Amino acid sequence: MSYFGAVGEELKKSWWNAVVVIVFTISRIFFGWGFFHAGWEKMTKENWFGDGKFDAGGLIHKMVGNIQHSHGPDPLHLNNLLVWFANHIFIPMAGFTDFLVVLFEMLIGICVFFGIGIVWTMLVALFLNLQFAAAGSANNFGYLVTDIVWFKWPKYAGLIGFDGYVRYRKGKSLLGASSLNTPPSGKGTAM
Repeated sequence: MSYFGAVGEELKKSWWNAVVVIVFTISRIFFGWGFFHAGWEKMTKENWFGDGKFDAGGLIHKMVGNIQHSHGPDPLHLNNLLVWFANHIFIPMAGFTDFLVVLFEMLIGICVFFGIGIVWTMLVALFLNLQFAAAGSANNFGYLVTDIVWFKWPKYAGLIGFDGYVRYRKGKSLLGASSLNTPPSGKGTAM
């Protein structure tokens, strides 16, 4: 059976799984394109590399200001750690930081678009989006929610993509025993 035949068989097992996979795949394509396009725009039209300015600097300074003025509990002092990294690593290496922002936006876009390494890609995307949100960017909320949802169900997000193909080639179950329509073992069975 071919990969597409195996995907078709998997989708026939449950209409709910089919809907989730199709919605995740379509949204993954839009999400991937959005991330890639954001990086491409920064590189070409916004000229992050050629103007000699630290373009991520404004976002990082806002993030540091927002975090330093936070009055919520932070028992592990993660806010202080993030501020230290920003002040001692990202701001002093301005050009490299601009390069990393553009590079990671484009890499996240490509990986998500083609369904490559969904778990690791979502981890990097979550980190990047949290930084943007902490800097005051309001348009990253949808990305944050999507990162978390796909991080929870990566097999559904990557079934029609590189990850799904690799699982197929290795002979693994495409969606696994933990399908959304399958109750956990020992529950939902009659005595």
